[in-house]
Amino acid sequence: MCRAILLACAVAIGAAGMPSAAVEPRTTAQRSQSITVTGKLTNEGVECKAMRGDDGKLYTLRGDLKGFRTGDRVKVTGRIAEMSNCMQGTTLGVEKIERAK
Repeated sequence: MCRAILLACAVAIGAAGMPSAAVEPRTTAQRSQSITVTGKLTNEGVECKAMRGDDGKLYTLRGDLKGFRTGDRVKVTGRIAEMSNCMQGTTLGVEKIERAK
């Protein structure tokens, strides 16, 4: 009975246009897609190294940064992580990193 009431409330709230805390799942294509982002390494990462892309988005990075440090401008190619402990931004598994202009 309680579950039915909770479900009805959840449906009513969703129908009323209330913001949802649910995160839209990524498709298989998005998870396996390799992307390239150019930006600046920042100290914004809590659990992982981070970069602020030229697109304004925050990316967290998993993998070898080849000695690059906070403040360096880099171009990173990597795959969007399906799951991550980074807790912020879009996490990329670094496949390639190089200095950017």
